[in-house]
Amino acid sequence: MEGFLPLEWCILWALLSVPVLLWGFYRLRTVFREQPEKKLMVAVAGAFMFVLSSLKLPSLGGSSSHPTGAGVSTLLFGVGITSVLTTIVLLFQALLLAHGGITTLGANVFSMGIAGPFCAILVYKAVTRVGARSSVAVFSAAFTADIMTYVVTSGQLALAFPGEGGAFASFQVFMAVFAVTQLPLAIVEGLVTAMFFSYLLSSRPDLADMTFSDRRDKGATKIVAAATILCLIGAVALVNIAGLQGTDDRGGEAALEIDPDYVPWANSHLSLDDAGEMILFALQGLVGAALMVYAFMRWRKHKAEEASDADDR
Repeated sequence: MEGFLPLEWCILWALLSVPVLLWGFYRLRTVFREQPEKKLMVAVAGAFMFVLSSLKLPSLGGSSSHPTGAGVSTLLFGVGITSVLTTIVLLFQALLLAHGGITTLGANVFSMGIAGPFCAILVYKAVTRVGARSSVAVFSAAFTADIMTYVVTSGQLALAFPGEGGAFASFQVFMAVFAVTQLPLAIVEGLVTAMFFSYLLSSRPDLADMTFSDRRDKGATKIVAAATILCLIGAVALVNIAGLQGTDDRGGEAALEIDPDYVPWANSHLSLDDAGEMILFALQGLVGAALMVYAFMRWRKHKAEEASDADDR
């Protein structure tokens, strides 16, 4: 939230994020120049992040939170490009949804676009090396990217608000607010990401070397996908009907309990009620969904043209 992270910490996390962002822009430029056919894939990875991070889902303890959606970009393009896509999503939310914040952008990019994805890559490589199914590796990576985002967020707040018990005591408080409550959402994100990769492979078989080239039961996959989508719709409806408090708000309350004298030094430029926030998050999700539909239609058209050319020969 705006102003809830002291200015010096805002500057520090921004400085730590900038070099990775610059590397990400360089990698993005290189990919677009040397492999222009991957532009649509980058767009799909960003769109997936738009869609998942727009979902406000119930978490443990009677609160609500958001998935990160960073797993797809991380596995396809690495930390650098993921940090760029994360920055775009976070800027969209900060400017149009009054969510996250401009002042905390550096800290949020570091946790969601750098630290979480970095840990996800390490886990993906480790799980792959022990011979696990690729679907398990993808699930593990997406789960890790989500949960480590909130572990790092807890650490960032603990350093900024050490309290009388020190940073470690504050870390335990913020972990209870962010990371522990995020566990079911991280599981959901892992499942959704694994299924999305399965569907992605049907449109882009050239990804088979890193995704679902092993055994798949297509019928079971469709049933699980349909059930997951229905559960997500129900969860989103529950959050909005019950009016569950977001973990960001709980985190702000925890910070003020640790340091009652702290005064946020900035305010959001927007003030949205619950209905307005719900509409704008839905708009974010629709933008991402529309971009994914466009990309998949383009790929199907390309495959049809290739098949037609093969028949002509």
